[in-house]
This record gives sequence, C-alpha cells and structure tokens, in this order.
Amino acid sequence: MTNPANIKNKNSDMKIKKYVIVGGGTAGWISAAILSRALYNTGCEVVLVESPHTPTVGVGEATIPSIMDLLTYLEVAPEDFIKKTNATFKLGIKFIDWHTKGQHYWHQFGFVGNEIDGKPFYQHWLKHHLNDGSFEFSDFSPAIAMAKQNKFTIPNNNVINNLSSATYALHFDAGLVAQYLSIYCQKHNVQHIKAHINTVNTHETGEIASVVLEDDRIIDGDFFIDCTGQHALLINKTLRVGLENWQHYLPVDRAVVVQTEKLDDLPPYTQSTAHEHGWRWQIPLQNRTGNGYVYCSDYCDDESAKALLEEHLSGEKITDCKVIKFTTGKRDKIWFKNCLAVGLSSGFLEPLESTSIHLIMNTIFNFAQSLPDKRLNPATINEFNRIIDIEYACIRDFIVLHYCTSARTDSAFWQMWKNLEIPESLTNKLALFKAHGRLYKNDLDLFSADSWYAVLAGMKVIPEAYDPLVDASIFDTIEKALPQALSSLNRSVAELPFHEEFIRTLLND
Repeated sequence: MTNPANIKNKNSDMKIKKYVIVGGGTAGWISAAILSRALYNTGCEVVLVESPHTPTVGVGEATIPSIMDLLTYLEVAPEDFIKKTNATFKLGIKFIDWHTKGQHYWHQFGFVGNEIDGKPFYQHWLKHHLNDGSFEFSDFSPAIAMAKQNKFTIPNNNVINNLSSATYALHFDAGLVAQYLSIYCQKHNVQHIKAHINTVNTHETGEIASVVLEDDRIIDGDFFIDCTGQHALLINKTLRVGLENWQHYLPVDRAVVVQTEKLDDLPPYTQSTAHEHGWRWQIPLQNRTGNGYVYCSDYCDDESAKALLEEHLSGEKITDCKVIKFTTGKRDKIWFKNCLAVGLSSGFLEPLESTSIHLIMNTIFNFAQSLPDKRLNPATINEFNRIIDIEYACIRDFIVLHYCTSARTDSAFWQMWKNLEIPESLTNKLALFKAHGRLYKNDLDLFSADSWYAVLAGMKVIPEAYDPLVDASIFDTIEKALPQALSSLNRSVAELPFHEEFIRTLLND
C-alpha cells in the first residue's frame, strides 16, 4: 500500500518555491503584483530583476474596463491610484476619418440599448436603419452620451437608471503606474533587484536555471517570467521560441510618440484619427497629453511621420519625438518549459483598441489559475497556450476590421487595403454578419457583440437584412420609443458634472 506521507512529501518537493520576473516596466510590475496577491500565504518567493540600463517603452497610456478589475483584485483604492498616476477616465474611443475623410464614429464601453422581445437591440436598430432611420447605433450608449457632452460619473450599482450600463476605463501615465505597483509589490514581499543581466543559465533539459547579474551574482529560480520587452531575453534569446509574424495582416510597423501640454478641456475618451499612412492617437491625462502616430514604413519615412504628428499637436511639446519600431505578431508559444512571456516579449498588437495592458493582465491572471509544479504538466501548458492564442487572434481580427472596411483610397497605404489578405476567421465572421447581422458567440473574444456592432456600424458595414424574428415586435411602437429613450438619456447626462470637475471632486473628497 502507498504511504500517504510519501505522496505528501513528493508533492511538497515538486512545488515551485521561487518565481523570478525578469524586467520591470508595466509588464513586470503588473505580473509581480498579481503573482504576489495570488501566492499570498503560500510561502512562495517572488523576485523581480530590473535592469537600470533598459528604458521602458512607456506609451501604453490608454486601457479598457478590465483595468478596474485589476485594482479590485489588488485591493487598491481607485482614488489613490488615479491621483498618483495622473489618470483620467475613458468611456470609449472616437474614430475620425477612418471610413472616409470628414466622418467619425464611436466605439463605446458597455452596452448599447437593451434587448427588445428577447432579441439584441442591434437587430431592432438595424430594422430602423434599413427603413431610412436617422439614429446612429452608438447614440443609445450611455458611455457615448456622456463622452459627447464631456461629462462623467461612476454609475451607482444600487440605482438602476438609463446610465447604469455605462462602463469606463482609465488613461494614465504608464511610468507612474510602474512606480505605483513597484511600491505595492515591495509592501507585499516581492524582492526587487536592480541590476543588469549578463547571461542566462539553463539545465540539461533546456529549462532556465538562473540568471547571472553584471556583478556576478546568480539568481536561481523554479519558474521565470520574461518581461524584457521586444528584446525577449528569456523566451527568444535563450529558449529560441519564435514569433508568428502578422505583418501581412497588419502592415503598420512604427510609431512616433511625443507628450504635449494638458488640454484645456479633458475629454473622457481616446481620440483616434486616420491619416495617409496610418493613424494618430490623442490621450488626455491630468497633467499632459499623450500623442502618437502609428504608420507603415513602406509608405512613410520617420521624418515625414514626425512632421505629420507635430502638425496636428494641440499644445506645446514637453518631450522630444521618439520613434519606436515593432513587429506585429505573437510568440509561437507564450508559455514554454519553465518560462512565461508577458508584455512585448510575448508579441505586439498595435494600440488601436488599447489592449496591451489587458493582455499583460490576462496572461498573468490565466497563469495564476494554471499554476504548475516542477513537473510542468504538458496538458496544462497546452491548454493555457490554446486559450491565449485564441484571445490574441480575436483582438487581431478586431483591429484588422477597422482597416479592411475603410472606403478610403486617397493614398497608397489605403489603396493597399483593397487587396490585402485578411484572416480567414474574420472573413467568415463578416460573411455571417453581412447576411442578417448575426455574430457567433465566442466567450474567448475580448470584445463583446456590441463592440463589434459599433465598429461595423461606424464603418458602414450594413447587413443585407435583419433577423426575421424581429418582425414579431411592433415596429411602430419601437420607432416611437427610440427618440424618447434618446432624449431621456441626454437629459440624464446633462445633469452630470464635467469630466475634469468630477476628477477634481473625487480627489479632494
């Protein structure tokens, strides 16, 4: 008979006792914060090694609503976080000149409208639209109603009204976020070592054994997390895990970034404006404005990109322009052996929908739910990689959607999109949608049906017909209710404080 004590001792010997995070920045400190929280009271050690010689990219200033879930998980007071990271609120994205010049649309956070007779609001809006209706889909979004009036409030979960479904995220200074989380982590027993890594040692099995610092100290560990950015010191330079290149789907490969003075009015949204060779962002913070131009170097050189960005700046520059090169794609395996790639080391998707920080968070959250022991069970690793691969592909398709549905032909860049290959998964999704406005359910897709509906409607992709079951509803009654609902929503928003006033009150309470 097997002795239970022997099993217990064997399992104890197999436990991972030390995680080593290589790299700081947003990816490193978010990873450390989540791991330190997940491993609380387990006796497991978390060490973060950060090179003083490596500057962080620091352009990830816009987020999606999952950032609030992170603060809740870490038990961080949002007011404190907002104050110390110069954060503002974000209700969605305003897309300008994407379909055609002079046109704009909104991608909201949260729901748009409510189900009617068990069918999505979009289907009833579609019938209205096909009957020469005058309302845009996003008009019925509480978030966008606030964004248009430059108003903001945090919905009261205890009071149900026409603003209850509004959802929000944050804009913030990524450098200050790293500092904030660094302090948090060191209060939660994360060991911080500031030193450059000279070499990486591996076991005969190919797994990582330790990192050797420039002062010859050796930091060993059971599991390693690569947060070294595009350098990918562990996952690529050491373990030789390749990158699945997606440049043929998303050809933009550079960004020029600069910070300017604070805007006079703080809009509670990100602004994305399409240009000749890519697109430009504007992100408002409490103390400054983040700006960038993402472009394709096949059609635009760096100096021309800088000139275009500077031409459209609001306010004086407070930093010099910096060019960042990148390759769109994803690691073939984000978890390989005893190494997990997080952030830019795992891949890159352009920041059009502000997904970079979410991917950092989600990778670590999923890992925390799949924590291995030293045996590194292949089934666990394969399932983790399968789920993360699907999420990356879904985000990729959503970004491609913005480009491939554009009607612009005013430059070689936009003309290219008329013949560019798009992923088969997106081709199939569009074909299904164009028939009756239906979207198949995919629980691993970060973006909800209402997000897809908003971008599709904004880019003038209109199905040939609506769902036939919508005809079961009394159309005349719904048509009369639409302007009433919209008027009520706008009246509710008019009573709210302006965005900057809300922030000032929140921080002074």
